[in-house]
Amino acid sequence: MLFLVAHACPNCGGTISDERLKQGLPCSKCLPVPVENDICKVLGEKGQLKRLSLFCEALSELEKFRRHFREAIGFGPSSLQETWIKRLLLRESFAIIAPTGTGKTTFGLLASLYFPGRVLILVPTRLLAQQIGERLEDFSKKTGISRKILVYLGKKKDKEAFAAKDFDILVCTTAFFYKHVEDLLDIDFEFVFIDDVDSFLKRSAHIESLFKLLGFSEREIALALKLRKSEKDFEKLEAIRKRHAGKKILLMSSATLKPRTSRVLLFRYLLGFEVQRAVSSLRNIVDAYEDLSTYDFSSLLEKVAELIKILGQGGLLFLSQSYGKEQVEKAVEFLRTRGFKVLSYLELSPGELMTQMETGEFDVAVGLAHLANPLVRGIDLPYVLRYALFLGVPKHVIPTKVDLLPKSLFSVLANIVSILDEEERLKAISDLQYLRRYLTLTQENLPRYPRILERLKEIKAFIENKFKDQAFLERLSKSEEVFLKKEGDELFLVIGDTATYIQASGRVSRLTAHGLLKGLSVVLVEDRRAFLSLERRLRFQLGDDFSFVPLETLDLEKLGLELTQVRRREQNTEVATRDFIKTALVVVESPHKAKTIASFFGKPVVRRVGEAFVYEIPAEDRVLMITASLGHVFNLSRRRGFFGVFKENSHFIPLFDSIKICEATKEQLVDPEEVKTRCPEGRVYDKREILESFRRLAFEIEEVYIGSDPDAEGEKIAYDLLIEMRPFNSCIRRLEFHEVTPRAFREAIKNPEEFNLNRVKAQLTRRVVDRWVGFVLSRKLWEAFGQKRLSAGRVQTPVLGWVIERADKAKQKKALISFKLFKETFQLSLEDLTLARQVFEALDELSWKILAQKEEEKNPLPPYTTDTVLQDASQRLKLPTRDTMNLLQDLFENGLITYHRTDSTRISEVGRFQVARPYIAEKLGEEYFYPRAWGEGGAHEGIRPTRPRDVHEIRLMLANGLLSLTEPERALRLYDLIFKRFMASQMRPALVEKTVLRFSLPVYSWQEEIITKVLRDGFERLYPTFKVIEFSSQAKLEDKKFKLVPRVELFTEGTLVQEMKKRGLGRPSTYAEIVTTLIQRKYVKVLPGGRLTPTRLGRKVYEFLRKNYPEYTDEALTRELEEAMDLIEEGKLDYQEVLSDAYYQIKQLI
Repeated sequence: MLFLVAHACPNCGGTISDERLKQGLPCSKCLPVPVENDICKVLGEKGQLKRLSLFCEALSELEKFRRHFREAIGFGPSSLQETWIKRLLLRESFAIIAPTGTGKTTFGLLASLYFPGRVLILVPTRLLAQQIGERLEDFSKKTGISRKILVYLGKKKDKEAFAAKDFDILVCTTAFFYKHVEDLLDIDFEFVFIDDVDSFLKRSAHIESLFKLLGFSEREIALALKLRKSEKDFEKLEAIRKRHAGKKILLMSSATLKPRTSRVLLFRYLLGFEVQRAVSSLRNIVDAYEDLSTYDFSSLLEKVAELIKILGQGGLLFLSQSYGKEQVEKAVEFLRTRGFKVLSYLELSPGELMTQMETGEFDVAVGLAHLANPLVRGIDLPYVLRYALFLGVPKHVIPTKVDLLPKSLFSVLANIVSILDEEERLKAISDLQYLRRYLTLTQENLPRYPRILERLKEIKAFIENKFKDQAFLERLSKSEEVFLKKEGDELFLVIGDTATYIQASGRVSRLTAHGLLKGLSVVLVEDRRAFLSLERRLRFQLGDDFSFVPLETLDLEKLGLELTQVRRREQNTEVATRDFIKTALVVVESPHKAKTIASFFGKPVVRRVGEAFVYEIPAEDRVLMITASLGHVFNLSRRRGFFGVFKENSHFIPLFDSIKICEATKEQLVDPEEVKTRCPEGRVYDKREILESFRRLAFEIEEVYIGSDPDAEGEKIAYDLLIEMRPFNSCIRRLEFHEVTPRAFREAIKNPEEFNLNRVKAQLTRRVVDRWVGFVLSRKLWEAFGQKRLSAGRVQTPVLGWVIERADKAKQKKALISFKLFKETFQLSLEDLTLARQVFEALDELSWKILAQKEEEKNPLPPYTTDTVLQDASQRLKLPTRDTMNLLQDLFENGLITYHRTDSTRISEVGRFQVARPYIAEKLGEEYFYPRAWGEGGAHEGIRPTRPRDVHEIRLMLANGLLSLTEPERALRLYDLIFKRFMASQMRPALVEKTVLRFSLPVYSWQEEIITKVLRDGFERLYPTFKVIEFSSQAKLEDKKFKLVPRVELFTEGTLVQEMKKRGLGRPSTYAEIVTTLIQRKYVKVLPGGRLTPTRLGRKVYEFLRKNYPEYTDEALTRELEEAMDLIEEGKLDYQEVLSDAYYQIKQLI
């Protein structure tokens, strides 16, 4: 047993050990003798079944449902279907999010049959109602579940049965629902299943009526639909949602889910889930091309026919938008004359087109490569569609002649911003961010906003001037991303259309119950520059490893056969025999990180489970539910034991409780007694609420992955979450990834790890010792100074001593003499002030000569670690350490940099060859790439970018809405620092000429080394660490200055962190926190220019502690403890020994 947790027993809510929770057991009061199985049964027999009763009943009902499922279908429910039934058994309403072929309708029907009480099933058409009625009757016979089923088809007997309410299950159309809504509101339906919900959501009135049917009042509905909601409104809505939770259940199923009404907000505010489609961005596509830029249109069609003949049925043909409808007609006619069965979007309505495509009896369907084309998006026929052909490159052709509409200005500016020079680019990005806010503004509304109109005129004038600027047009002509095309007197911008290509090609690689099906996409290139633009922009959007392969390198017959066989095999394989798609919960620390990870797989659906917001998205072989713990969930008790720790014999047992935050004061509390005294009237947010939500989620799904940060602190958070969820799920694993990128996340989930208990013990020891030292010394300060805001700490106090010592030394002065020579400033520092004045007065007589010249290789600095980035951010960007850590966290969670709490400079192969090499080779040339590992082994890396994208590209991502940063400007300046330092660390050394000079005066002489030439450039192209001085024997000495300066410089926040690293105090995760605490406690103040000096209070506090408790102001003790914790983490020292030593030392102070 490592520790106890108050209020954590899953059954009674009492105190329980981590050991019991990890075994999946309730506390010893509930279950004195542990059992491996049938916990529910044993608790029930003893009359001890309390909070677990809901879950135990659900498990019991789940067994019955499995049996009935097997009887009805012939096999048991899949992992996905088990998740859905568990949700229903916990009385939760939801929309089913799952790939094609996962048995959504089958599940909904069996659930309707199984649930007691009246059930309403809504479908779009009578034919579907009839088919569903037949299936229900069939299931009823096979399972022996007797239910009166009424399928309302308008017959006399249907009307009579409906009027008499003579049914248990009513199956009807959405049209019937709308027509008879008043009658339906008189019936107490407990369960509502809407199959193919899209037709239902088309009418706003349908949605409002549905919520009345679910028991919500008109007043509650009106509040949810209110456009501008106050904080009080949200509180009321939360109370309404909780009050209605579980009373009536709504289940919705759809393959597309494309709501077009604001009434869908009712689902979010009243039921806690979003009604929208989870859009998957996953693709398993062979992207190929053939350069046919010398072919005319007829020859291109011949090539298309040749490919269709090889690849066979199930193809899509997209003509570049520039060809227009007329050429689509010609293409269709040509292919039909060649004997192919062709469908055209011009000849059929979207519904008819879909119906004919569903049969699979066609060779190719033809449309235009444009997002609005019905063939480009919304089609989900995984077993029919196998390949996509693009006749011509999908491209945007944008007029450079702009009007004042923000949409028009944005379109042009967004596509030329990368061609602008540095100063113009920064302004253009600012303009783009401004324009993004007004993209929906119409021409007729413009005069109503004169200030906006003025800004739009400025932007328009800037764009028009650029297209008259010859230097700009010259740069544009060399760009690979965008180019100009002249038609008559007009100029057009041409760029690759990535959105259309991704959507259109995505039709042939869909996620199904058996996984992500493979597809083929071929671009027949008629315009080489447009193709280069498309490929470059796709790499930017899909990842740096994206590329097209030449068509000639593929064996098309073999590939076509593979695509057909895979689809036949998967289509004929029962889901149950494969159960390919699992359900998985992923818990990370921050909502931003959760959202970033979900975005790797597309656009997720948001669901509310208690206090947890969950991002749900299909991902390859899993449906992921990603949520956030919002940091730590437990803290040490303050009111119990010895400052939160009990001593039993010689064993120390900490007691934790959930963190509670007083909404009024934002103070973090722990014990219930604290809450009563420190937040008596205010509301409290208790992390216990989010933990209960996680328990529900863990119960629902098959696997749990905990992806908190990869350090000791993150390990403790992960362990706390493990023990909380373990009684509800036995399959919980640790995810450790050092960058928030698709590659790193996939790698982590493919190779999950076990929880590192030694890390947990080390963090536990650190937490307990810090509590003991901090609380005891702080109380001594309170008694001595009568101020309860004062504090002391194991690391904080010695560091305060350093600041005081440095400030005292800084009072001693030395002379700093400076002068300009060779256009460069030289400095001479002398502690002998008399000699210094003599030197200064004799400077006009200064002579110099060369002693030596030699060649030397200058190497770059290693990548940043936490301490070095804090120092540089402080020195170069003038950022406080706390702000720097917040910015680093934001960059990390957005997937822009690797994990930033690190003392390693090591760089992985991925960093060297997939990040550094592509960028250096493209921007400077392959010869500049000089890979360095900067260390061996270990999981941690130095701080580096995750992709070969410099700050300009990141700015473009921000401007285009592909990225969101809390403080973009400061974050980008910091990113630029990290990016350049890392890239320089992977570049060749610079070869320089170093000159040794002797400066001579009558009273003094000294030597200086200067760099006078770069013989071979290298890393300094990106990150210069030296200056080149043009030496001249005839130079004149100028601008001489004499001043007295401190012998030792005061610390800055950055240099103080460096000192902590050098002396072995603190950790990467605590450096900034310690400095910030000293400033917040007013022990130290920041002078103009960023220097740190102790305050009178700081000196008094330190002096008191130094006199009375000298061992706790001495860094030796703290360093010993840090070393001991390292040994605990390595499994070489028993943490109880360290706690025991600390306990007896602390006890002597009391």
